[in-house]
Amino acid sequence: MSDAGEQREREAAKLTRHEGLGGLEMLAARYRDHAYALHTHPTWVFGVVVAGVEKLRIGRRSHLAPAGSIIIVNPEEPHDGEKGVPAGWAYRTCYPDSDLMAEIAEDLQLPGLPMFGEGIVHAPDLARAFVRAHRLGGQVLEQETSMLVVLRELVSRFGDRKCRDRAADGSETARRFRLYGELIAADLSAGFDLARLAAAAGVSRFQVIRDFNRAAGMTPGQYLRDRRIRAASTLIRSAMPLAEIAAATGFADQSHLTRVFKAIKGLSPGAWSAAT
Repeated sequence: MSDAGEQREREAAKLTRHEGLGGLEMLAARYRDHAYALHTHPTWVFGVVVAGVEKLRIGRRSHLAPAGSIIIVNPEEPHDGEKGVPAGWAYRTCYPDSDLMAEIAEDLQLPGLPMFGEGIVHAPDLARAFVRAHRLGGQVLEQETSMLVVLRELVSRFGDRKCRDRAADGSETARRFRLYGELIAADLSAGFDLARLAAAAGVSRFQVIRDFNRAAGMTPGQYLRDRRIRAASTLIRSAMPLAEIAAATGFADQSHLTRVFKAIKGLSPGAWSAAT
């Protein structure tokens, strides 16, 4: 087998979207050498490792997730991922948004959107049901039904109403963090340094670093990269050329955007935008 063929054999990722579930993104991937950079999602993440072992950080905790593990990540919770054994890992994931989770919460008569206190849970029956639902590509109604049922059961068993966003309180750290986020979102193509953020909040550069760590569990640079990729993801689904997207979102060029995008999304911008 050629080197290119061997790479394809050990690395593969396919993203699909289910319109009946609000455009729910579902990823089936096998990785050996790929490593996810620390990042967040505005959605929840549910996944099941189907082979190998994934090594990952969720929030401030590190985990090893062997085959059969269910991975759960709350919105805005920083996480990464890499192989936990030399052969890597394979998994299936989905990314439900707040509308879908609100529908589930309403059916369960929960007082608000469900959050989760554990990043890795073990429930073999649910893991199997999740994988079965995920594999029903092309069977639209069956997949919609099965995925709704398994997500509802995950919320019912493991949802924790006591979890909350660290930046949602009224502390000074949270107030400053919101300010930093607004400044960054206002002009993602701008160059940012600690001095600019510190001056805007009237604090020292060391305080800026502490604020990001406490409120987001990320460095300022990791947060900036994360927000730039989020903005680029939205633009990639439009007709805007990739080089223009790179310039608009603060990347040096198209190749820079492509490298960072794959490190965070697990597949190229082209493969991500082509998902159906």
